[in-house]
Amino acid sequence: MSHGKSNELLGSSSESFEDALAQILARANKTLRGVRAMEVISKHLVVSPDGELDYYVRAYLQFAMTPPDQLHL
Repeated sequence: MSHGKSNELLGSSSESFEDALAQILARANKTLRGVRAMEVISKHLVVSPDGELDYYVRAYLQFAMTPPDQLHL
């Protein structure tokens, strides 16, 4: 039987929405195993007074949970 979990995460980038998602995934991969999917909840963009753009993404990250018999406690 497979068990999973979903966490809501936020990412930002000065490059693009895709880069903001890549930032979320890169950070998650440092502490989570078994990342299966990402679902974008929302995205928005902020324009600074000098015209610079900042891209923001909210996403659900779905990942597998390790079975108890495989945990290293």
